[in-house]
Amino acid sequence: MAVMSSEIAAFLDKPLVGQDVLIHGAKPATKPEAHNLVFVKRYTPELLSALNTAGEVLVLAVPDYEGQLAVPHIITPKPRLDFAKVLQQFFASSRRGGLAGTAVIAPSAHLGDNVSVGHFSVIGEGVQIGDNTEIRNYVVVGDNCVIGRNCLVKSNTVIGEKGFGFEFDQDSTPIGIPHLGGVVIGDEVEIGALNTVVRGTLEDTVVSDHVKTDDHVHIAHNVFIDRNTVITACAEISGSVRIGKNVWIGPNASIINSIDIGDNVLVGIGAVVIKSVESDVVVAGNPAKILRKRFEK
Repeated sequence: MAVMSSEIAAFLDKPLVGQDVLIHGAKPATKPEAHNLVFVKRYTPELLSALNTAGEVLVLAVPDYEGQLAVPHIITPKPRLDFAKVLQQFFASSRRGGLAGTAVIAPSAHLGDNVSVGHFSVIGEGVQIGDNTEIRNYVVVGDNCVIGRNCLVKSNTVIGEKGFGFEFDQDSTPIGIPHLGGVVIGDEVEIGALNTVVRGTLEDTVVSDHVKTDDHVHIAHNVFIDRNTVITACAEISGSVRIGKNVWIGPNASIINSIDIGDNVLVGIGAVVIKSVESDVVVAGNPAKILRKRFEK
């Protein structure tokens, strides 16, 4: 798709400075090319020079570049955010509804409008999937799970299987505990590839609106994850953990069962969290400790 710079400026509700040029793609700021969109969030003389010799690009730039760019540009305090919005609006591939011929959909499952289910995916009995949600290939959604609108579930993910729960008899033989709950996933959620989201033991495992999980994430039974939380690659969330709003969980982090993570917490790379964490802090290490407030005044 090609779009004029003026259309991008109007979409962002910000003024376009310079010539109105045709944009048909995006490039990194370190390798700008004519008729492409780039963003820069840090000022350096080297970047300024490269951009000013790139020809008919469109630059989304922080205010430090104001008055110095000789090419078409839009000044914005958050160029990366606006870059993402523009790509979503004009250049991202649109999701197309449709069921692959190899997909298995239970008769009692309810799929909303424009839902896509990929090859060899299995949708269980009583499953509900909201409008415009995309289920990619080799995904399993267990019985009676709920997935909201405008979600993406990437390939090879399993949602709603039995969790890992046992009690031991007098001979120390593990006796499995049936998991009778489900999984409820909100709207605008992205679940990465090779994720496992386990059904609850008696109540549901809940992943709230706008949560994003990277690839290779495990979410155990009875977990509750609040809005806007991001969980990155290979993180493991143990059973009955409650995670607040706007939390960032770093790669390879592990969170022990039955603790609470407050709002706006950042959990560092490889952290092992063994006790509850208050809101608005950064934790890291093994065992994880509070390093500082996340947002200083």
